[in-house]
Amino acid sequence: MKKIKLFIKYLLIVSTLFLAFFDFGLSLLIVLVTNIPLIRKSVFGKLALDIRKTPWSKVETHEYMPKKFLDVFYPKTENINGVIVFAHGGGWISGYRRQPNNMSWYRFLVSQGFIVATIGYSRGYIQEIEKLIEELTNAVLFLKKKIGNFYNGQFSLMGLSAGGHLALMTGLRYLDLVDKIVAYYTPCDLMDIWKSESIFARFSVMATIKRLPSKSKEVYEKFSPINYVTSACPKILLVHGMKDSVVPYVSSIKMFKKLRENRCTAKLLLHPKGDHGFEFVLKDHKTQEILKKTIEFLTI
Repeated sequence: MKKIKLFIKYLLIVSTLFLAFFDFGLSLLIVLVTNIPLIRKSVFGKLALDIRKTPWSKVETHEYMPKKFLDVFYPKTENINGVIVFAHGGGWISGYRRQPNNMSWYRFLVSQGFIVATIGYSRGYIQEIEKLIEELTNAVLFLKKKIGNFYNGQFSLMGLSAGGHLALMTGLRYLDLVDKIVAYYTPCDLMDIWKSESIFARFSVMATIKRLPSKSKEVYEKFSPINYVTSACPKILLVHGMKDSVVPYVSSIKMFKKLRENRCTAKLLLHPKGDHGFEFVLKDHKTQEILKKTIEFLTI
Protein backbone atom coordinates (compact mmCIF):
# COMPACT_ATOMS: atom_id res chain seq x y z
CA MET A 1 0.00 0.00 0.00
CA LYS A 2 2.84 2.42 0.86
CA LYS A 3 4.51 1.73 -2.49
CA ILE A 4 1.26 2.38 -4.32
CA LYS A 5 0.73 5.70 -2.51
CA LEU A 6 4.34 6.71 -3.21
CA PHE A 7 3.93 5.84 -6.89
CA ILE A 8 0.72 7.85 -7.16
CA LYS A 9 2.36 10.84 -5.43
CA TYR A 10 5.31 10.93 -7.79
CA LEU A 11 3.10 10.30 -10.80
CA LEU A 12 1.01 13.31 -9.80
CA ILE A 13 4.12 15.46 -9.34
CA VAL A 14 5.57 14.50 -12.73
CA SER A 15 2.22 14.92 -14.48
CA THR A 16 1.66 18.36 -12.97
CA LEU A 17 5.12 19.60 -13.87
CA PHE A 18 4.80 18.22 -17.40
CA LEU A 19 1.38 19.77 -17.83
CA ALA A 20 2.67 23.15 -16.63
CA PHE A 21 4.66 23.54 -19.81
CA PHE A 22 1.53 23.16 -21.95
CA ASP A 23 -1.43 24.45 -19.92
CA PHE A 24 -0.46 26.62 -16.97
CA GLY A 25 -4.04 27.40 -15.93
CA LEU A 26 -5.06 23.75 -15.71
CA SER A 27 -1.90 22.73 -13.89
CA LEU A 28 -2.37 25.59 -11.41
CA LEU A 29 -5.94 24.43 -10.78
CA ILE A 30 -4.70 20.89 -10.05
CA VAL A 31 -2.10 22.22 -7.63
CA LEU A 32 -4.63 24.39 -5.82
CA VAL A 33 -7.16 21.56 -5.48
CA THR A 34 -4.54 19.14 -4.12
CA ASN A 35 -3.38 21.72 -1.57
CA ILE A 36 -6.70 22.93 -0.17
CA PRO A 37 -5.77 22.28 3.51
CA LEU A 38 -2.53 24.24 3.15
CA ILE A 39 -4.25 27.10 1.31
CA ARG A 40 -7.08 27.29 3.87
CA LYS A 41 -4.56 27.44 6.69
CA SER A 42 -2.46 30.05 4.93
CA VAL A 43 -5.34 32.32 3.97
CA PHE A 44 -7.59 32.20 7.03
CA GLY A 45 -5.18 31.47 9.88
CA LYS A 46 -4.52 33.79 12.82
CA LEU A 47 -1.51 34.23 15.04
CA ALA A 48 -1.44 32.72 18.50
CA LEU A 49 -1.05 36.30 19.78
CA ASP A 50 -3.51 37.88 17.37
CA ILE A 51 -4.85 41.27 18.43
CA ARG A 52 -8.65 41.48 18.29
CA LYS A 53 -8.93 45.27 18.32
CA THR A 54 -7.69 47.47 15.50
CA PRO A 55 -4.30 48.76 16.68
CA TRP A 56 -3.62 51.31 13.95
CA SER A 57 -4.52 54.98 13.88
CA LYS A 58 -4.74 55.14 10.08
CA VAL A 59 -3.99 53.22 6.90
CA GLU A 60 -2.63 54.83 3.74
CA THR A 61 -2.43 53.26 0.28
CA HIS A 62 0.22 54.46 -2.14
CA GLU A 63 1.25 53.61 -5.69
CA TYR A 64 4.96 52.92 -5.23
CA MET A 65 5.44 51.89 -8.88
CA PRO A 66 3.07 52.11 -11.86
CA LYS A 67 0.06 49.93 -10.98
CA LYS A 68 1.81 48.54 -7.89
CA PHE A 69 0.47 49.48 -4.46
CA LEU A 70 1.45 49.27 -0.83
CA ASP A 71 -0.52 49.85 2.38
CA VAL A 72 1.00 51.64 5.35
CA PHE A 73 -0.41 50.91 8.82
CA TYR A 74 0.45 53.51 11.48
CA PRO A 75 0.37 52.65 15.21
CA LYS A 76 -1.56 54.80 17.66
CA THR A 77 1.57 55.51 19.68
CA GLU A 78 4.14 58.17 18.84
CA ASN A 79 6.97 55.98 20.15
CA ILE A 80 7.80 54.14 16.94
CA ASN A 81 9.88 50.97 17.32
CA GLY A 82 10.74 50.82 13.63
CA VAL A 83 9.37 50.37 10.13
CA ILE A 84 8.69 46.89 8.75
CA VAL A 85 8.19 46.29 5.04
CA PHE A 86 6.25 43.02 4.84
CA ALA A 87 6.22 40.63 1.85
CA HIS A 88 3.43 38.04 1.88
CA GLY A 89 3.88 34.38 1.01
CA GLY A 90 2.19 32.29 -1.65
CA GLY A 91 4.98 30.63 -3.59
CA TRP A 92 5.62 33.82 -5.64
CA ILE A 93 2.52 32.93 -7.70
CA SER A 94 -0.37 33.52 -5.29
CA GLY A 95 -1.39 35.40 -2.16
CA TYR A 96 -2.20 39.05 -1.63
CA ARG A 97 -1.27 41.68 0.88
CA ARG A 98 -4.63 41.87 2.67
CA GLN A 99 -5.17 38.14 3.20
CA PRO A 100 -6.68 37.44 6.65
CA ASN A 101 -3.52 35.67 7.85
CA ASN A 102 -1.34 38.59 6.76
CA MET A 103 -3.69 41.03 8.46
CA SER A 104 -3.19 39.06 11.67
CA TRP A 105 0.55 39.73 11.40
CA TYR A 106 -0.04 43.44 10.75
CA ARG A 107 -2.29 43.76 13.81
CA PHE A 108 0.32 42.07 15.97
CA LEU A 109 3.27 44.11 14.66
CA VAL A 110 1.45 47.45 14.75
CA SER A 111 0.26 46.76 18.30
CA GLN A 112 3.94 46.52 19.26
CA GLY A 113 4.64 50.03 17.98
CA PHE A 114 5.81 49.36 14.42
CA ILE A 115 4.84 51.13 11.23
CA VAL A 116 4.00 48.28 8.85
CA ALA A 117 4.03 48.61 5.08
CA THR A 118 2.83 45.67 3.02
CA ILE A 119 3.32 45.50 -0.71
CA GLY A 120 1.53 43.96 -3.64
CA TYR A 121 4.06 42.44 -6.01
CA SER A 122 3.86 40.75 -9.41
CA ARG A 123 3.09 37.08 -9.92
CA GLY A 124 6.16 34.99 -10.55
CA TYR A 125 4.63 33.14 -13.48
CA ILE A 126 4.07 36.45 -15.29
CA GLN A 127 7.22 38.39 -14.45
CA GLU A 128 10.83 37.33 -14.04
CA ILE A 129 11.89 36.91 -10.42
CA GLU A 130 14.28 39.82 -10.91
CA LYS A 131 11.23 42.04 -11.30
CA LEU A 132 9.82 40.94 -7.94
CA ILE A 133 13.10 41.82 -6.22
CA GLU A 134 13.08 45.19 -7.98
CA GLU A 135 9.55 45.88 -6.77
CA LEU A 136 10.40 45.15 -3.15
CA THR A 137 13.51 47.32 -3.38
CA ASN A 138 11.54 50.21 -4.85
CA ALA A 139 8.88 49.83 -2.17
CA VAL A 140 11.49 50.32 0.57
CA LEU A 141 13.03 53.33 -1.20
CA PHE A 142 9.57 54.84 -1.75
CA LEU A 143 8.66 54.38 1.89
CA LYS A 144 11.91 55.90 3.15
CA LYS A 145 11.25 58.98 1.06
CA LYS A 146 7.57 59.10 2.02
CA ILE A 147 8.01 59.06 5.78
CA GLY A 148 11.52 60.46 5.96
CA ASN A 149 10.23 63.85 7.05
CA PHE A 150 9.13 62.45 10.43
CA TYR A 151 10.98 59.13 10.83
CA ASN A 152 14.59 58.24 10.04
CA GLY A 153 15.04 55.23 12.28
CA GLN A 154 15.30 51.50 11.78
CA PHE A 155 13.91 49.78 8.68
CA SER A 156 13.37 46.04 8.46
CA LEU A 157 12.28 43.61 5.77
CA MET A 158 10.04 40.72 6.78
CA GLY A 159 8.56 37.93 4.72
CA LEU A 160 6.78 34.60 4.94
CA SER A 161 7.94 31.69 2.77
CA ALA A 162 8.39 33.12 -0.76
CA GLY A 163 8.07 36.60 0.75
CA GLY A 164 10.95 35.76 3.07
CA HIS A 165 12.97 34.67 0.05
CA LEU A 166 12.36 38.04 -1.61
CA ALA A 167 13.19 39.86 1.63
CA LEU A 168 16.52 38.03 1.94
CA MET A 169 17.41 38.47 -1.73
CA THR A 170 16.66 42.20 -1.54
CA GLY A 171 18.39 42.87 1.77
CA LEU A 172 21.49 40.84 0.89
CA ARG A 173 21.90 42.36 -2.55
CA TYR A 174 21.49 45.95 -1.38
CA LEU A 175 23.30 45.95 1.94
CA ASP A 176 22.51 49.55 2.90
CA LEU A 177 18.79 49.23 2.25
CA VAL A 178 17.58 47.86 5.62
CA ASP A 179 18.90 47.20 9.12
CA LYS A 180 17.25 43.82 9.75
CA ILE A 181 15.59 40.94 7.92
CA VAL A 182 13.10 38.41 9.28
CA ALA A 183 12.39 35.32 7.18
CA TYR A 184 9.81 32.74 8.23
CA TYR A 185 10.09 29.20 6.71
CA THR A 186 12.00 30.49 3.71
CA PRO A 187 13.71 28.58 0.87
CA CYS A 188 17.20 30.02 1.36
CA ASP A 189 18.56 27.57 -1.20
CA LEU A 190 16.03 27.07 -3.99
CA MET A 191 17.42 23.61 -4.71
CA ASP A 192 16.04 22.53 -1.32
CA ILE A 193 12.50 22.85 -2.67
CA TRP A 194 13.13 19.88 -4.93
CA LYS A 195 13.62 17.79 -1.79
CA SER A 196 10.12 18.76 -0.65
CA GLU A 197 7.09 16.47 -0.79
CA SER A 198 4.90 19.43 -1.77
CA ILE A 199 3.61 19.55 -5.34
CA PHE A 200 2.76 23.21 -4.79
CA ALA A 201 6.34 24.05 -3.78
CA ARG A 202 7.89 22.37 -6.81
CA PHE A 203 5.32 23.81 -9.15
CA SER A 204 5.65 27.36 -7.82
CA VAL A 205 9.45 27.50 -8.01
CA MET A 206 9.40 26.03 -11.51
CA ALA A 207 6.74 28.50 -12.62
CA THR A 208 8.74 31.40 -11.15
CA ILE A 209 12.23 30.40 -12.27
CA LYS A 210 10.72 29.05 -15.52
CA ARG A 211 13.33 26.34 -15.66
CA LEU A 212 14.02 22.94 -14.17
CA PRO A 213 17.09 22.63 -11.92
CA SER A 214 18.47 19.70 -13.90
CA LYS A 215 19.04 21.99 -16.88
CA SER A 216 19.56 25.40 -15.23
CA LYS A 217 21.10 24.84 -11.83
CA GLU A 218 23.07 28.08 -12.16
CA VAL A 219 19.81 30.08 -12.32
CA TYR A 220 18.58 28.45 -9.11
CA GLU A 221 21.91 29.32 -7.51
CA LYS A 222 21.66 32.91 -8.77
CA PHE A 223 18.36 33.42 -6.97
CA SER A 224 19.24 31.60 -3.74
CA PRO A 225 19.86 33.98 -0.80
CA ILE A 226 22.47 31.65 0.70
CA ASN A 227 24.82 32.56 -2.14
CA TYR A 228 24.73 36.27 -1.23
CA VAL A 229 25.94 36.01 2.35
CA THR A 230 28.89 38.27 3.20
CA SER A 231 30.33 39.68 6.41
CA ALA A 232 28.44 42.91 5.69
CA CYS A 233 24.96 41.35 6.04
CA PRO A 234 22.25 43.14 8.02
CA LYS A 235 21.00 41.40 11.15
CA ILE A 236 18.92 38.35 10.21
CA LEU A 237 16.32 36.24 12.03
CA LEU A 238 15.35 32.88 10.52
CA VAL A 239 12.28 30.97 11.75
CA HIS A 240 11.26 27.48 10.66
CA GLY A 241 9.13 24.54 11.73
CA MET A 242 10.92 21.21 11.87
CA LYS A 243 7.88 19.40 10.45
CA ASP A 244 7.66 21.70 7.42
CA SER A 245 6.22 19.71 4.51
CA VAL A 246 6.63 22.53 1.96
CA VAL A 247 10.09 24.04 2.54
CA PRO A 248 12.56 21.68 4.29
CA TYR A 249 13.79 23.28 7.51
CA VAL A 250 17.36 22.32 6.58
CA SER A 251 17.26 25.35 4.24
CA SER A 252 17.19 27.72 7.23
CA ILE A 253 19.82 25.71 9.07
CA LYS A 254 22.20 25.91 6.11
CA MET A 255 21.59 29.64 5.86
CA PHE A 256 22.21 30.16 9.58
CA LYS A 257 25.50 28.27 9.41
CA LYS A 258 26.60 30.33 6.42
CA LEU A 259 25.75 33.54 8.25
CA ARG A 260 27.67 32.50 11.35
CA GLU A 261 30.66 31.44 9.25
CA ASN A 262 30.75 34.98 7.89
CA ARG A 263 30.38 36.39 11.42
CA CYS A 264 27.03 37.98 10.73
CA THR A 265 24.56 38.77 13.48
CA ALA A 266 21.98 36.02 13.02
CA LYS A 267 19.40 34.08 15.02
CA LEU A 268 17.59 30.84 14.23
CA LEU A 269 14.32 29.85 15.90
CA LEU A 270 12.98 26.34 15.30
CA HIS A 271 9.62 24.87 16.28
CA PRO A 272 9.96 21.10 16.74
CA LYS A 273 6.31 20.47 15.80
CA GLY A 274 5.80 23.28 13.32
CA ASP A 275 4.64 22.73 9.74
CA HIS A 276 4.61 25.41 7.04
CA GLY A 277 2.71 28.41 8.40
CA PHE A 278 2.73 26.95 11.89
CA GLU A 279 2.24 30.31 13.62
CA PHE A 280 -1.30 30.46 12.21
CA VAL A 281 -2.24 27.02 13.52
CA LEU A 282 -0.35 26.21 16.71
CA LYS A 283 -1.26 28.11 19.88
CA ASP A 284 1.26 26.43 22.17
CA HIS A 285 3.85 28.06 24.40
CA LYS A 286 6.66 27.52 21.88
CA THR A 287 4.78 29.36 19.13
CA GLN A 288 4.02 32.28 21.43
CA GLU A 289 7.65 32.36 22.53
CA ILE A 290 8.81 32.55 18.89
CA LEU A 291 6.42 35.44 18.19
CA LYS A 292 7.68 37.33 21.26
CA LYS A 293 11.31 36.74 20.26
CA THR A 294 10.53 38.04 16.80
CA ILE A 295 9.36 41.30 18.33
CA GLU A 296 12.48 41.43 20.52
CA PHE A 297 14.65 41.02 17.45
CA LEU A 298 12.82 43.75 15.54
CA THR A 299 12.76 46.23 18.37
CA ILE A 300 15.47 48.87 18.46
